This record gives sequence, structure tokens and C-alpha cells, in this order.
Amino acid sequence: MRKVSAYFLILITSISFSAAQDIHFTQFYAAPLEMNPANTGLFNGNIRGVINYRNQWQSFAPYNTFAGSVDYNFGQNFLENDLIGVGVSFISDVAGDAEFSTTQGNISVSYIKTLGNKFSRNYLSAGFYGGLAQRTINTANMTFGSQYNGYSYDPNITSGETIAFNDFSFVDLGGGVNWLFVPEDRFNVYSGVAFHHVNQPNQSFGSVNENLYMRITGTLGAQIPISEKVDMVPGILTQVQGPHYEFMGGLNFKYYMQTRASNETAFSIGAWHRMGIDNELGYKSDASAIAFRYDFLGLSAGLSYDINISGLRDASNSLGGPELSLIYTAALPHRDRKVDCPKF
Repeated sequence: MRKVSAYFLILITSISFSAAQDIHFTQFYAAPLEMNPANTGLFNGNIRGVINYRNQWQSFAPYNTFAGSVDYNFGQNFLENDLIGVGVSFISDVAGDAEFSTTQGNISVSYIKTLGNKFSRNYLSAGFYGGLAQRTINTANMTFGSQYNGYSYDPNITSGETIAFNDFSFVDLGGGVNWLFVPEDRFNVYSGVAFHHVNQPNQSFGSVNENLYMRITGTLGAQIPISEKVDMVPGILTQVQGPHYEFMGGLNFKYYMQTRASNETAFSIGAWHRMGIDNELGYKSDASAIAFRYDFLGLSAGLSYDINISGLRDASNSLGGPELSLIYTAALPHRDRKVDCPKF
């Protein structure tokens, strides 16, 4: 009985948490379009592909998240110093034993303004996205305390529940702005703010409206050379969604094995920490993570692992989960690079 009730509690908690808050990535700097549509086309190249995968709480309530995007910039032929970015992105998230699933596809557009003259490396971008999302749940995997026969769980007993879990879709809209300053090749500062779910779509599986809170995402970071071959790469992420607040900060150290622009090779390692504030639970630390990254030519591969230090650590054995990221950036033939962006 206790085991069944515990799984049911986890299920309901997962549904409530997911309805109130979005997915998150430890390597937020490797999910540019998920963080801010103003990042669309804002990179040193002409076309970029991104893949992210996150696995969490596999031992008791698995969460599996896939995300990906492709974005492109153009405007060299008709904009003197500026660019236009266009991108497509998707997210697929499956949470818990009941397979609470969110699938979403977005189209994003941005305008990248070069501040100052054509030799300036100071950029301001504004972007917008529109998308369509679907949410589903596998009711066949749901169990209830009323199906306990006195000795064990019996699936042949009717649950008696009258809640209708109907699949539904919704339109999602948002926008954001970004500022990037690159005074030197290995020195940069960036900051941005994005507004997700500005239309606050309905999230209810039933007849009662439950609107998704708007999420406000702020990012701040830099890349700072500290020696001939080593850079310090700090970053901060802040997210506010209804009564929930998430803060994440950390620092990577980037070591260059080859610094030539035509054959840049680098390895990064760092530590990150995520915490939050909830109106009901107060201050809480969620996880600490160690992150690795390898850059070779236009390819960046990242790996991080979360160590759970929240109240769920007893159930998870302090294991959060791994996260992978792949970013490939390329310049197309006969196109000059116009935005001297770093590899975040």
C-alpha cells in the first residue's frame, strides 16, 4: 500500500511540477534557442545545429529530455552591417512512470544590430518565437490506492477515478533581447532576457483552466583570458516562473591545445550549482554538477553530471543524471562571417 501510494504521490507531484515549470538544462549555455530566441543567428558562422539530451532520476521517476535546433543567419547582400536570424527548434520531454509527455516545435526569428561602425564587435539582438506544443499522458501506467486488495496491487480492480486525461495542444509565444560585446577574440561579455509563454496557454487535461505561468529567463556571462592558453568562462542563469525561482551559476576553465582560428582545439572543465526559491518550500538547493567540454574546429561536445542534493536525494541516492550536448557551427561557401561570437 505504501509503495503504491508513494508512486502515486510521485506521479501527481511530477504532473503538478511539470505543469508549473518548464524543463531545464545544466548546460544552459549549450541550448541557445531554448534560453532566448534572440540567440537565433547570433553566432560566429552562418549555420548552426544543436542537440541536447538530459536523463534525470532514472532510479525512481525517470525524466528524459531531447532538444534540438538549427538556425541560420543572412542579410549580407542587403543589410550593411546587420543580420537576420531564422531558426527551428524542438523539445521532447517524457516524465515519470505515467510518461507525462511534452512535445513542442518552434520557429524563431531575430534581428541582429551591429552597434557602431562596421568594424565594431558590439551587437544587440531581438528575437521572437512561435510554436505548437502537445501534452499527453499514459493512463495505463497509472496506479491508485483504491486498487489495493488488502495484500497487493490488483490491476483488475477499478480505480474509481473520474478524471479525464485528454491529450491537448496549445500555441506558445515568446520573445527576448540580447547584448554581446567582443572587444578581443578571446574576451567577451554577454547578457540577455527572454519572456516565454507570454500568452499563458491553458495546461489542464480536464475542463478546468490551468494557465501556464510566463517564464522570464535572464543570462549573464563572459569569457576572460587569464593566460596565453587558459580562459575563465563564468555564467549565471536566473529563471522566474510564477511562484518558482531558479538560479544557476558556475565557472568553466578552458584550455587551448591549439589556438589557430583555422584549427582551434580546446578542452573545458568546470563546476556548477543550481538552487531555487519556492513560496511554499522556501530556499532549496537542487543539484551541483561537474561539466566537461571539447571544442574542435566547428564542433563542440559537452558532458555534465548532476549530483542531487535536494530533499529527493534519499530516493535518488544523490544521483541526478547525465546531460549531453553537441553543437556544430559552419560557414557556408562564399559567405563572410559577420558576427564574431564566442563558443559559449
